[in-house]
Amino acid sequence: MLEGNAEGWDSGRIGGGAPPVWTETGWLSIYHAADIHNRYCLGAFLTAHDDASRILYRSCRPIFKPETAEETSGFFPNVVFTCGVILQGRMLRVYYGASDETTCLAEVPLVALMEHLRRGG
Repeated sequence: MLEGNAEGWDSGRIGGGAPPVWTETGWLSIYHAADIHNRYCLGAFLTAHDDASRILYRSCRPIFKPETAEETSGFFPNVVFTCGVILQGRMLRVYYGASDETTCLAEVPLVALMEHLRRGG
């Protein structure tokens, strides 16, 4: 079970995201979490191929946080949450909801995200 840090970016609650994506290193999951001020951000973790309960790496800081006008204002401001994830070649495409009003797309090279996780995220 994934638990948040009592004083961190994921201290409020943790929510599921898109189904995990298979990578050469393990299963990559993108999830959303809220802090005590209800700011929702995205995080990532990697589990072993043979045992999804064994977390290999986990982001200690959000990999994505609300910054644009669509994300910081609206129906439920300061919210980004995972809707879907697709790995296309070496690019990870993350579809996400912003302020419970808009669906958006963010892209990150898989190698950059994996390096972020390996460094302790």
